[in-house]
Amino acid sequence: MTHYLVKASSLKGFRKMVEELGGDADELLRHSGLEDPEMDPEAWISYRSFLTLLDEASVATNCPHFGLRLSRHQDIGILGTVGFVMQQAPDLRTALGQLSTYFAYHSQGAIVSLEVQEGIAQWRFSNKLEGRLPTWQEADLVAGIALKLVRLLWRPDWNPNALYLPHAPTEDVGPYRRRFNCPVFFNWDSTLLTFDAALLDTPINQANQDLHRVLEDYLGNLQLAYPDDYCSQIRYLIKQAMSTGDCSIKRVANFLSVNKRTLQRQLHALGTSYKELQQEVRFDIATQYLKQSNGSLTTLTDMLCYADLSTFSSAFRCRFGMPPREWRKQHAAGSPPTG
Repeated sequence: MTHYLVKASSLKGFRKMVEELGGDADELLRHSGLEDPEMDPEAWISYRSFLTLLDEASVATNCPHFGLRLSRHQDIGILGTVGFVMQQAPDLRTALGQLSTYFAYHSQGAIVSLEVQEGIAQWRFSNKLEGRLPTWQEADLVAGIALKLVRLLWRPDWNPNALYLPHAPTEDVGPYRRRFNCPVFFNWDSTLLTFDAALLDTPINQANQDLHRVLEDYLGNLQLAYPDDYCSQIRYLIKQAMSTGDCSIKRVANFLSVNKRTLQRQLHALGTSYKELQQEVRFDIATQYLKQSNGSLTTLTDMLCYADLSTFSSAFRCRFGMPPREWRKQHAAGSPPTG
């Protein structure tokens, strides 16, 4: 089973939307195993849990258009740096192309693409996951966000030529037609918006070429920070969990919405273990800290989620054959810490 991740910013406005509809956001989040996304929008969360949460929120609030309504609470800001670089692109073609190129920095579980056929541009959103999954609300959410993106980058009264959605029509299709002001087709293979290709060469107002170049370079350098294999993904989540003070296997398994035994089995099949990956992350952070900082070992111990300094020092000695203070003396210039 593939475990894709998505940024928590994808749930921006979720709590407000649920409460507006009379639902219990806390209960829905607890049931899905997710924490309040407003606490850390840049955190990675389980893509499967994200999809399930949207579906359960639609049912709990008796709102078949939940995803479409939620899109009104979201904007280009949920894409982080990817959104910033799009705003500084010279034209819409470049902006949407970069969304396709860098979308994995926001969501690992889907692909966006832009094609042109016979003068018609086709912007498509496709889900990577296989099997029966609740993607209805996500399709509506994505369509609503795509509409807002083009309106922001070009003109606020823009409407597509047509919208295609990968689910059956709701009993009331009025919300789609009013929102998009175009023909809407259902039971398609993916989420698709079409429009005149000539629009792609329209310059983006107030774009900054120099800033665009800087942001492109920054995104290019982010490649190593976005894991593309499972073990790297787990290392990334361990590091993320450390910022909460709990990098236990249970904590990281929760990010993936699996139990710890499942995670253990998956890692064993890959020839490693959670403890090995956790130690790799800890010692990588520890050596960088000891080389580059004069901070105290007590602070480092807390950063790495060890119970106490003695436990950290013992683990470090087993790994490197010397205590961390001695290792620092040999590998870093400057005075040793005082604490």
